[in-house]
Amino acid sequence: MRIIVTGGSGFLGTHMIRALKNEGHEVKNIDLRPSRDNDVNTIIADIRNTDLMKQHIKDAEVVFHFAGLIEAGESVKFPQKYVDTNISGTISVLEAMRVNNIKTIIFSSSAAVYGEPLNIPIKEDDRTIPINPYGMNKLAMEGLISSYVEAHKFTGVALRYFNLYGPEEHHMPESHAMPRFIKQIFNNQEVTVYGNGEHKRDYIHIRDIVSAHFKALDYAIKNPEKYHYFNLSTEKPSTVLEIAREVEKAMNKQAKITYLAERPGDPLVLYANAQKARQYLGWQAQVSLEDGVKETVDYFLKYWEK
Repeated sequence: MRIIVTGGSGFLGTHMIRALKNEGHEVKNIDLRPSRDNDVNTIIADIRNTDLMKQHIKDAEVVFHFAGLIEAGESVKFPQKYVDTNISGTISVLEAMRVNNIKTIIFSSSAAVYGEPLNIPIKEDDRTIPINPYGMNKLAMEGLISSYVEAHKFTGVALRYFNLYGPEEHHMPESHAMPRFIKQIFNNQEVTVYGNGEHKRDYIHIRDIVSAHFKALDYAIKNPEKYHYFNLSTEKPSTVLEIAREVEKAMNKQAKITYLAERPGDPLVLYANAQKARQYLGWQAQVSLEDGVKETVDYFLKYWEK
């Protein structure tokens, strides 16, 4: 199958493209940065440029849409930047698909669309009232995709999850908890925790997310011209302090924890119910937190040794 991945040079995109190529798919990457792998056909382009998207999003059956800004805290400070990149960029991608007759899109959404939940664990049809611009962006992007399903007979799948982690997760500057904790402990720096460390999140390994995207693609092909949305969750949330302790254990080194003020737009508990994904996609998270953290720590230690 011919597949286009937007944002394929990022953490999820890199793992996804490798897996797609290993399965024999023909893949094109569209990103602002080169791919980490030399054998990936990469177009350096901004998804906000509709003319460029119309040139390059063509001759394919499916688009995996990963491109966009992903920092919830930053989105509170720079909401317009997020609207311009994520929402306007998604319109460009969808318009290019429409013009070039590509009708299937698999979208990397977020459980941030729910905001402060009324019920835990969160189900797909619970209320969606985001409490930061990042979550609002993801919800709007979903809305755009569902509108193209309705208006132009697209097939869309949105996968909602939190706190993806695993080997090769690099951000500049590093803001995600897992790689940041590993680096801080490795460098004998203070491990900075927002609030009292009791914020609960679902940490889900990259292999489980890649697997879900394959199953979502199969489901989309078998259920065309509809909009589908699924939570992806281990259903075993962990506090920030528990994550720090797992990293300590994997590194055999003690952390020096410093507590910072809570971030605005940061709910105390967020994790989802994954029953719908089990029922319709046949997907369930397989990687335990202990194994996933150890694998991630081992990767970073070898990376820094090099």
